[in-house]
Amino acid sequence: MRQVPLGGRVIFVDWHGVLSRDPFWMSIRDSAAHPLRAQLEANLANVFSREGGTANEWMKGLLSSEQIIEAMDIRLDRRFRDDFLSRRLYVDCARMRVNVELFDVLRTMKAMALVVIATDNMDCFVDTFDKARNRRTRPPSPQSETLAEWAFTCDDIICSSNVAALKSEDPVGFFGPWLAQTGLNFADAILVDDRADNCAAFRERGGATLQWKMGAQPVSEAADRLRRWLDVMTPA
Repeated sequence: MRQVPLGGRVIFVDWHGVLSRDPFWMSIRDSAAHPLRAQLEANLANVFSREGGTANEWMKGLLSSEQIIEAMDIRLDRRFRDDFLSRRLYVDCARMRVNVELFDVLRTMKAMALVVIATDNMDCFVDTFDKARNRRTRPPSPQSETLAEWAFTCDDIICSSNVAALKSEDPVGFFGPWLAQTGLNFADAILVDDRADNCAAFRERGGATLQWKMGAQPVSEAADRLRRWLDVMTPA
């Protein structure tokens, strides 16, 4: 069983919209001059389309990143190797810029609660995150601002592609196995997430929530709310 701080609590934190806003393949999508940008953007719009898109299957681990790339059938000229999009996907994941201020807040709370990323996300993301978390051992420098440099500060990660469940659709399937393995339950946890449906599903199971979005609200607001929750949960 995973070692838990004496307070027996966990802070679940969403990734996209809370700890980062960078998309997949950001080095291509952020470059107006990149020769693959137009093809990639058009194909990703189809992948994430509500009508016939495959993003949910990708997030649930039913389709792999390689299968998604193959299905997009992007034409590569002689400047690019066949595995270019796959390699660039993982490189760009590691370089995703993070909310350093919020990560700093979470780091100060690790003595009182576990800090766990809880994300509806893909195999490429969780693989990159796990490698970064297990590799780095020293605190990042003040100039550090990427996933690769900050992932190690988290105690664990729950990703939908590993558990085959999304937070809003099946909170028990998403969070339940991790909580059971740790000896905790929903009442011991708070979820920080930018989506109202994710927060509502978590509250229905007895957990606390903080709906918070990067760039829309100050980090101090999230920090104050988390500290109040930790104070309430601390035994007298």
